[in-house]
Amino acid sequence: MERLNRMVQGLLALARLENSATTPEPVDLDTVIADRVAMWEPLAAEQYVALTVTGHRAGPVWALPGALEQVIDNLVANALRVSPPGTTITLHRAPGAELHIIDQGPGMTETDRARAFDRFWRASDSHHDGTGLGLPIVRHLVQASGGDITLHIAPGAGLDATVRLRSVADFSRDSSGRPRPGPASVTVP
Repeated sequence: MERLNRMVQGLLALARLENSATTPEPVDLDTVIADRVAMWEPLAAEQYVALTVTGHRAGPVWALPGALEQVIDNLVANALRVSPPGTTITLHRAPGAELHIIDQGPGMTETDRARAFDRFWRASDSHHDGTGLGLPIVRHLVQASGGDITLHIAPGAGLDATVRLRSVADFSRDSSGRPRPGPASVTVP
């Protein structure tokens, strides 16, 4: 019953995303990362998994209100679900407003990575009762914010979920140096 409730809630969230026009706004990525890591650290510690943040400050990025929190929560929850005790989940800020969430779990095959964003899809070796809606919701939130998300094999082992966003600094001035307005309203695909 609990799994069915989560599935219904996930479907409702996707329907709201697909049928709403929203406007991304500047959000401080560093603050959101720090808040989410602070929230997840106690649970990670219970599982003997470390959370670490690396890279240079990212600053403000364009995102839907509340989207980055949901994106990071989902990706960290997925990483924590597959991370063995004694490993680390790294949230790495890379140049170009990129956020990498890297785990040291078993990773995913190329076929699984290609299907991971399909609704209701779950890996055949999945040992949890997820609904298969988390990553599709993440993808919609990232795309509606003007970014994209990809999954790669992490160096060594594990998975690298790479979220590319639009930096406010990159879009705040035109070629003559004059301020330009933020992004227009976006209808989620």
